[in-house]
Amino acid sequence: MPKFAIPSAFDAAYWFLQYAEKNFLSFEDEKLHHLLFLAQIDFIQKHKNEILFPSMFIATKKGFLEPNILKIFANGHPFMPHIKVDKNIAVFLEQIADKYAKASLLDLRSSIIQSKAFLSCFDAENVMAFDITEIASLFTPKKEKSIPNRIRMSQNGPVTISKWQPRKLK
Repeated sequence: MPKFAIPSAFDAAYWFLQYAEKNFLSFEDEKLHHLLFLAQIDFIQKHKNEILFPSMFIATKKGFLEPNILKIFANGHPFMPHIKVDKNIAVFLEQIADKYAKASLLDLRSSIIQSKAFLSCFDAENVMAFDITEIASLFTPKKEKSIPNRIRMSQNGPVTISKWQPRKLK
């Protein structure tokens, strides 16, 4: 039987909401699901298949969602007691929040739905649950390709901007 670092997904969700309140942020419900999913995946990957909290994620067109939290939060955020978690877990959750909380909802969603894990799980016709450790083994967020050269407008028209290179002297 697996051991969990946090007793429930609600504890993790409330922790993220307290973090948002403390840092003057606002999380849409979907963004909260993305944070929970990314925290779960990151924890599994860093702690050799140990699970952060018991949960069941389903693949939807919006990404991986936790159906119990989806149902509870459908009519707004319920009463939120102050959550205390182990110090090491709080540090871990804070790292996840610092890394992803300021990203836009669309960036988080696209990162998740473009991942190999999501593409192998998503079925528009059926809602299915998946083993989170299998998803974690497949999950690597797709990074957006950076364009090395950019086109900008100057006083003389469009120019290509690139990394500065000093000219060579003879």
